[in-house]
Amino acid sequence: MRRSLVLLCVSFVCGALMGERVTSAQRPAPPNEYDLKAGYFYYFGDLVKWPNPPFPGADNDFVIGVLGSNSFGQYLGPAGNGFAINSGLFKVPVTVIQGKKIKVVQYDSVAEFERNYQPCHILFISRNSTPGIFGETVLDRVNAALQKTKGQPVLLVGEANGKAESLAYARSGVIICYWNDLQARKLKMIINQTSALRERLDISARLLGLKIVTTL
Repeated sequence: MRRSLVLLCVSFVCGALMGERVTSAQRPAPPNEYDLKAGYFYYFGDLVKWPNPPFPGADNDFVIGVLGSNSFGQYLGPAGNGFAINSGLFKVPVTVIQGKKIKVVQYDSVAEFERNYQPCHILFISRNSTPGIFGETVLDRVNAALQKTKGQPVLLVGEANGKAESLAYARSGVIICYWNDLQARKLKMIINQTSALRERLDISARLLGLKIVTTL
């Protein structure tokens, strides 16, 4: 299932549409930050190429791991025997990525992650700690993710409050890192192509070419 037209809509919402003008009447309401981030899981699955197979048992599920607080709420929730992306970017919930049902694995803490990690396609590193988990920082989660997945084709996706922090995480090896441009009121991302290639991930030029993307 390809949604190239919707991708253009996403690009517009994020401020990445190149040169096109849309009237305010046509303009959709800006999505919630995690509405956008959940929606981009689908596009990452469509615009990033993994080795085949990326890990044993990857035939049936597209696995998304979440390390730290899960802030996706209604935008990424259980549906039947899998999960669905309930993003406002799509007319209907998305339950399949790359022809596979979506599976979400939650790791509330670094300790749980190191103890119970399962191979995944995407690992999302939250900037916030899970409620009730104390003494753990986002840097702890970033370092744990980098160490645990080193040499594996895992798309590490992080998030930061500002560009400098996002840039630091990307330079450390996080492949895609979001940051909030408060002045422009846009969600942007930094992509480390070197880290992606090192982990045998091929990121499409369609994603790299978005105006909201800075590449390393």
